[in-house]
Amino acid sequence: MEKNIDDYYYRKKIALQGEIGSFSEMAALQYFGSHIEILSANSFKQVAEMVKNKQAEYAILPIENSQTGGINNVHDLLLHEDLFAIGEVILKIEHCLITHPGTKRERLERIYSHPQALAQCEKYLLTNFPHCQIIPIYDTAGSIKQIKELQDLAAAGIASKRAAYYYQMQIMEQGIEDNPFNYTRFLVFSPEMINSENTNKTSIIFAVVSVPGAIYRCLKEFALREINLTRLESRPSKRKPWEYVFYMDFEKGLWDKATQEALTELRNCTTFVKVIGTYQAQAHFYSSSASISNQ
Repeated sequence: MEKNIDDYYYRKKIALQGEIGSFSEMAALQYFGSHIEILSANSFKQVAEMVKNKQAEYAILPIENSQTGGINNVHDLLLHEDLFAIGEVILKIEHCLITHPGTKRERLERIYSHPQALAQCEKYLLTNFPHCQIIPIYDTAGSIKQIKELQDLAAAGIASKRAAYYYQMQIMEQGIEDNPFNYTRFLVFSPEMINSENTNKTSIIFAVVSVPGAIYRCLKEFALREINLTRLESRPSKRKPWEYVFYMDFEKGLWDKATQEALTELRNCTTFVKVIGTYQAQAHFYSSSASISNQ
């Protein structure tokens, strides 16, 4: 069958929260390759809307960080949105302090970045820049874009090496994260679930009635079938005080017989179960310090 020449120029549209040079963009490049079109959003909710309205074919969202834990806003979003995880990317996060070319350390008065990045560099900032105003902003790469556009010579941003490259700014120092074992796990989302037996990891949400032994009865169904749980995290349901929902990842595809049996039993001891998605677990980690360009 002869291919249409347009197929060679078609670029998948990927929605993400942040600008070019963000860690989310780097995760998208690792998963889809360079032949993509990035649709930047200011919020996770806007990312979901882009997929829902068919502006984007896929979305990529951070789900957890190895140092600061789950991304709460994303967890809350997944509870209500019909997005289905089809893949994952685990990215080693390496932060850089980025300024205008020629800026000296002693001149800095303000440092901008996403709250997660600021939290991951807290000790570094307290030790080296106790006099600076620390200002949270919607995105790591967005902080570099802002100080570039405003020509703010007394400001720095914390972002990736790629952000410095893309905006042609100066890396004053790199590897400034407090813990070198700093990884963020991203999930790739589609409007439709994967229907494939080749998946080997599944993510779900469930809730239980608050009675003694409720969680034990849920987890027992996975233990009996030797299904390994890789994450279990609780979040307030926000419907009533002290009611919680649980986010779980386990190492088994959704269409596996053991998974289907476990989920059937799980529904008998929960108030609801929602499948977030099923996908291939990432076999290795990617480094955000690599020079990646899709321009």
